[in-house]
Amino acid sequence: MIKLSKRLQKIADLVDMDSTVIDVGTDHGYVPNFLCSKGISKDIYATDISKNSLDKSIELTKELGNEKYIKNILANGILNEMRDNIIIAGLGGIQIAEIIFDAEDVCRNAKKLILQPMQKTFILRRELMDRGYEIFDEYIVFEDDRFFEILLVRFLGEKIEYTNKDIFISNILVKKKDEVYLECLKERKEILEDILNNFNSQNERAMERKSELEENLRYLSEAIDEISN
Repeated sequence: MIKLSKRLQKIADLVDMDSTVIDVGTDHGYVPNFLCSKGISKDIYATDISKNSLDKSIELTKELGNEKYIKNILANGILNEMRDNIIIAGLGGIQIAEIIFDAEDVCRNAKKLILQPMQKTFILRRELMDRGYEIFDEYIVFEDDRFFEILLVRFLGEKIEYTNKDIFISNILVKKKDEVYLECLKERKEILEDILNNFNSQNERAMERKSELEENLRYLSEAIDEISN
């Protein structure tokens, strides 16, 4: 049986039972084979742009006897095939947004997008809401000394109004009073305070940037207070 990392286990737990799935950037194919072995999905596309990574997924699929249910495909991005659940994990937030918008017909028709950006989560939030995608739930996992945010997304069809705070802070995790997110916010606040303490504002653009960082620091402080109280 496959033993998933905490991050991948949470992603797998969020997949709908009996759904059709695509795992974009599947790497070793752990999640697709876990989903298949657990009977969660029997119709899965596992794609990767790297042939070396995909070969490992193909090997694992054969080893576990899941060739009938998992199609390993060398591809860059999302296939032009309708899927219930779309997983894009382990990539940067900007790259994830580009992958989604390059395959909008498929993504708009999916019941759920499970997105786990490695960085630039705030840009991903902004781009999604600008294009009419609703972030309807969020989770966070701490593993290997870092925090991993997971967004559950679906297409609504109209631009969603938001503030700067809405893209910088997860209102969903704040409302949940998520203790892991609290630790994440504290770490981010400490880093931001250190940046501001060493900030050299010599020109107008630098002053504008400092003002932005101070605003973000206020958002962090407010969110920390709300979770803590």
